[in-house]
Amino acid sequence: MDPSYLKVETEDGVSVRNSGGRMHTFTEVAAFGGGRVPPLNQGLAMAPECATATNIPPGTGAEVTGLSAGNHRFQCCIHPWMRAIVKVKPED
Repeated sequence: MDPSYLKVETEDGVSVRNSGGRMHTFTEVAAFGGGRVPPLNQGLAMAPECATATNIPPGTGAEVTGLSAGNHRFQCCIHPWMRAIVKVKPED
């Protein structure tokens, strides 16, 4: 995930695009963990949110809106080392 840290305003959405050649997800998780492909988890327990994560096929994207102020953790539930934090700035 690039960038792995992003600051946005509360009214802004976050657009993500899978420009790679593999399937990915961009899933908000309470705590970083493993994904839904056990051999790739490197000893981590699967983050519960990964059980219902939506795939983002190569060449497509997704939009995340409605994030509240604060820090939000996102990870790929297929490749759990791919992580990002989105910091949402509170309204002035």
